[in-house]
Amino acid sequence: MPSRRQVLAGLGCTAIAGLAGCSGSGSGGSETRDCQSGALAHGDGDLLDRGAMARVEDDDVRFAVPLAVEEVRDQNVAALELYDAAGDLAHVIPVSPGDADVMANKSRTGEGQLYYEQYLGERPLHGQYHVVAVDDADETVDSITIEFNCFPEVSDDG
Repeated sequence: MPSRRQVLAGLGCTAIAGLAGCSGSGSGGSETRDCQSGALAHGDGDLLDRGAMARVEDDDVRFAVPLAVEEVRDQNVAALELYDAAGDLAHVIPVSPGDADVMANKSRTGEGQLYYEQYLGERPLHGQYHVVAVDDADETVDSITIEFNCFPEVSDDG
């Protein structure tokens, strides 16, 4: 039986995938699946309960992590560290509650939300990232491991 954390991580990824447009392609029609993302593991914190996911914009694959401004502020989150499947640090995304002002004009955020993205490459692209949220003392606040498959564009013509 899955734990509460596993269920929440899976639901968070599913909800975010639907909101972020990963379940359909703007250019390939509604039947095209661009990316599939799933949570493999989740840390003990609650900061990353909204999950993380890969998504496609044009042919670019982006790794997206939604956060709540208040949680970032309360937990003094300073960065998101993305580790590849080999365990190597691949990307560091600086995080700040002050980013909410800039993100307020973006389509993927609502009031009190932050939405960080990292360019990964062009599709097709498949992989796994372990995301570690660290505070200003470089201590781990939360973590999540995401596996994704972003496919080539497929037309309905077959």
